[in-house]
Amino acid sequence: MSLTPTEPILILSDLHLGHRASQIKNPEQLATLLRGPGSVIFNGDTAEMRTPEDRQVGRKLAADLARVCHHAGRKPFFVNGNHDPTVSGTNHLDLVGGSVLVTHGDILFLGVAPWSRDAHHYLKKHRQILDGLGPDAYSDFEKRLLATKRTSIELQMIERPLTRGRLPALRHVVRQFWPPWRPLMIAKAWYELPRLAVDLVQAFRPDATFTIVGHTHYPGVWRVGRRVIINTGGFVPFFGALAVMIESGRLEVRDVKLRNGQFALGTLRKKFVVEPASSSADV
Repeated sequence: MSLTPTEPILILSDLHLGHRASQIKNPEQLATLLRGPGSVIFNGDTAEMRTPEDRQVGRKLAADLARVCHHAGRKPFFVNGNHDPTVSGTNHLDLVGGSVLVTHGDILFLGVAPWSRDAHHYLKKHRQILDGLGPDAYSDFEKRLLATKRTSIELQMIERPLTRGRLPALRHVVRQFWPPWRPLMIAKAWYELPRLAVDLVQAFRPDATFTIVGHTHYPGVWRVGRRVIINTGGFVPFFGALAVMIESGRLEVRDVKLRNGQFALGTLRKKFVVEPASSSADV
């Protein structure tokens, strides 16, 4: 598969197919949202694939999603996340001549998910893997991405399956806010993400004006100097999802709404001019 998506490009993230808290019970619910020509980029955590048990479910659902894309006229591209670190061979995409960086966002956090109940294990393993990749691992973009995915893979045995369980979806989500320190760590990650994303692109993609991530499930658009950081949220309860559309020199950010069991594009949040190199601006 070519790693050059063709416009119009639709970008989504954090579908979490198979997770019992996901709002998507069947990939067919995305058919309306996906309908049209061009490409769709699923920017990480598309399906649950961390544990061996989840992987069986996640791979089937990812294949079902790919079929829905093809039937809708879209060519799918999958970027690895921390819940699906082996869904493809792609950890990031550079679009519009390097003006747009698309990556899941787990690279932003040492320890991958510092709000996790297993944050201590994640942090220890992440540091071990980075150290094992050599003295330049922290300053090498590809090695940083690789270490992030390897951390998720190597810690799969301590993760509980997310595609089954006794707790209903809403109770499972509520449980994620226990113990009491977890909400504080989650809020800290939400607050820090725009700055961490700016630091990342300044170090590794200085020509990029737009950085598109997910991972924290908190949707938003932030301008920091000449940089624009977009988090597309996720298809899980509470905060909702955003979709990014890129076509003919424009980048639009829209809400994603659930209507009559089908997901569709909603209200326009932001619109930008996007050009190769660093000459993008608001319209």
